Parts: sequence; C-alpha cells; structure tokens
Amino acid sequence: MGKKNRPSSDSDKSTRPQKRSSSLQNDTEPHKQNQITSANDNKTDSSRCESQQQPTSNSPSALIKARVKRATASSLKDLEDVQQMLKDILSSAEEGSEEWTDAGNFLATLLLQIKVDSSSSCDESGTKTNNRHTVSQLLDERGFSYHLSRKALTHSHDTVRNPPHIYANAWDNALPSDLLQKLGEAFGPNSSFWTSHNYSDGSSGKPPSPYFSYVVPLQNEHENDDTAKANQSVLMQIIRKIQQQISINFPDVLNCTAAEWWSHCRPHCSGHQLHFDSDDEGRGGVRNPVASTVTYLSCDDTSVGGETLVTSQSSVSKKLATKGWLCSNKRNRVLAFKGNLLHGVIPGAGAQSSHKEGKRVTFMVAFWKRIHVQDKEGFGSARPFSRVENEEWAKPLVEKMVSSPGSSANKGGEGGKRCENCFFEVPVWEDVDKEKNQEYGMAIQNVTRSRVLPPYDAFFQFFS
Repeated sequence: MGKKNRPSSDSDKSTRPQKRSSSLQNDTEPHKQNQITSANDNKTDSSRCESQQQPTSNSPSALIKARVKRATASSLKDLEDVQQMLKDILSSAEEGSEEWTDAGNFLATLLLQIKVDSSSSCDESGTKTNNRHTVSQLLDERGFSYHLSRKALTHSHDTVRNPPHIYANAWDNALPSDLLQKLGEAFGPNSSFWTSHNYSDGSSGKPPSPYFSYVVPLQNEHENDDTAKANQSVLMQIIRKIQQQISINFPDVLNCTAAEWWSHCRPHCSGHQLHFDSDDEGRGGVRNPVASTVTYLSCDDTSVGGETLVTSQSSVSKKLATKGWLCSNKRNRVLAFKGNLLHGVIPGAGAQSSHKEGKRVTFMVAFWKRIHVQDKEGFGSARPFSRVENEEWAKPLVEKMVSSPGSSANKGGEGGKRCENCFFEVPVWEDVDKEKNQEYGMAIQNVTRSRVLPPYDAFFQFFS
C-alpha cells in the first residue's frame, strides 16, 4: 500500500488565516494518505516521514538538541528542561521562521500532553500561569484552528469502551510463542533489519525514515493441506495466523490476494500523524485495504510508546470524526481495523520512567484484494518481498518452521483471545480558541455536524 496522501479539504478557503502548510504521518501503514479531511491529495514515499509537526534537516542545532533530550527524557525534570530549551529558542527566533514554527509546535505538544488535575489551580506546566492560554496562543499564531483532543494526546483511559466491531477489534496472545520469537529476531531493536534499511527512529535528531514496505502474494491453493502449511515460511505462517484471527471481524480478508507488511521501532515520544492507508498514493482513485493490523512486539511494559488511535472517519466521509478509540499496547496483541478508517499513533506522553532504552516495536500487515506492487530497486512502498528474501536480515522470516509434534506453531486451535478493556474512547478534535471559532461559526461542535470540512492545515496534531 504504500504512501500517505496529504489530506485535502472540501474548501480551499478558510475563514481564518493559515500560516503554515503541513503534511501527515502514520503507524499501521501501507501507502498512506496523510489526511484528515479527504483522500484526494497525493504525496510521495518520502512524505511518510514528513509531518506538519516534524522538523526538516535544516533545523537549528538547538532544536535538534531539544528533540534528542525529549527522546531520552526519563523524568519530569528532563521534560521541564526541554520546555525551557524551546522557550529559549522562541525568545530569539524570528516570527514566521521555520525555527519559530517548529519550536512553537514542539512546545505546544509538550504542554498539551501534560495531564491536568481538574481539582488543581495549576496548569499544564504545574505553575500558576495560564498555560492553557499559552497553548492557544502558540497554535493560533501558527494558523491552527483545531488540535487533537487533550484526552487523545494524554492517552486518557477514563472511558473504557470498545469501538463497533465493524470498525476495530483486538486479540491477545494472537501468535504462537515460537512465531512471536521469530518476529522478535527479525525486528527486535538490535536486529540487522534496521541497519540494513538505514532506519532512523528519530531519537538522534534526524527525522524518522521514509516509509517502506514489502508485499507477498496470498495464494489459496493447498489451503487445507496441512503439509503445505507446515512448509510455509515463518513470515507466511505469521501472516496467515493474523489473517485467520481477524477474519472473525473482517471475513473478506480471506478473499485477499496480497499482504503488505512493514515494521517500526520508535522511541517513547514518537508518533504517526493521522492518515488513511491507500494504494499507490491514491493515483487512479482511492483504494484502501480490506483491513489493516498492528502487532505489538515490545516488552510487556505498556508505558513504552504511544497508543494507536482509530477514528470513526472513513476515506469517503464528508464529516470529521467525532469519536476515536485508543488501543493500549501489549506484547503479542493484534489490533485490526477497517482499512478505510483514519488512524495514527499518538506520541507517548510524559517521561519514559522505566525501560529508558526501550522502543515501541510493531509489525504491521494490510490485506489487499488488489495492490499496485512497486517492482523497483531500493527501499520504498509496496516492494516485492521476493526481491530481498535472500538478504541476511530476512533469514528469520524465510526460514521454514520445523514441523514437530507439539510445536505451537503447527497446532490448530482458536488463536488469540479477544482482549477485554483495551479500548478507550476519546474525542478526536478540540478548538484551539473556542470563542474565536464561535465568532466565525467554525467551532468544532458546528464543524462536526457540517458537510463542509475546514482546510487540512487548520488541524494541529503533534510535533514528534
């Protein structure tokens, strides 16, 4: 699937000034459409690592230092130091400059991700000053009218509620232990997969790597042949296990002809902008997978990394999403959602108090009835896996699972257990300045009822 297409809107005009153009990003992610409002704008492969809230390679060294400090923050003091570094940048940056824009977006994200005790008079920074106004000021000055809700950005677990099953579901202990171990060998933080692909996780100050993925065909022949199943590669056994598991919710995945897979290994504070998964960047019309999945591979400490947000908005929606569902992280949990839904990964909030060097490692698979395979040299979206299956990093994936009595990978069974209490409903958007938006008749409560969508650049997600 391959890319993210930048969201467009039903209207090219805004009732409020827009100061900066931006793109979106993502986590389960075949070709993505980076978009909030529609699926018409196209972007290139490299756009997948760009975002309205990510710095460019020209970012000043002070901003890079702040990003590195944030990526390794293990205490509240570290986060306060990052805030001060950003305030220092803003005190000297020229208004409207790239430095001024990035530092302001970064600071706004940090302030929005601080959980506020409603019984306290303190604001996001823990002081008596009005930082809620500071957030509004930072975002308003940069041309934003709306931002992701605080409940989404702080990973609020206040409302335990499953999404409708036609939208998403999740299963625990989804993969047999030996297949899970093989995935760990292939994509663990120290795996050669990352170095072989020159992967950047963003923690060094560089932007995260451009998106790349691989495609394998799904053939129905020998579907009931146990010998053929046992001789499948580890990768195909894993994909088949996931396919069978999620067919409970999405039976049409059994009719798919291809599976696109990719993986990420990111620090706690890294996120993926909201996007739609789409084939060939939406060229020739928007095509979405039947379903997309995320398998969590990180250690059992759920504090490492942010959570996936799935919203109620589809790629053909004429209205903004009003509801979203955060799915909490857990090793060997498989999240599956309808392939045309707007989704992303919220950056981890706060400091990573434990497993300081831990990474959020995920393995994604999207199931397609038809996908445009990009049979090209080099890394990119939807490359044929057959081109690289002899590479050293691919060995754990192409290995044939040894069939032996009692091997958990060759047992039948019911698969994983539908997880309980792992989804948390949150609002998706909030007004940057509710009074000002109401003055223009564009408050979020009005916009979500309307079929006229604000411009894409009016929406702030996060800087990560």
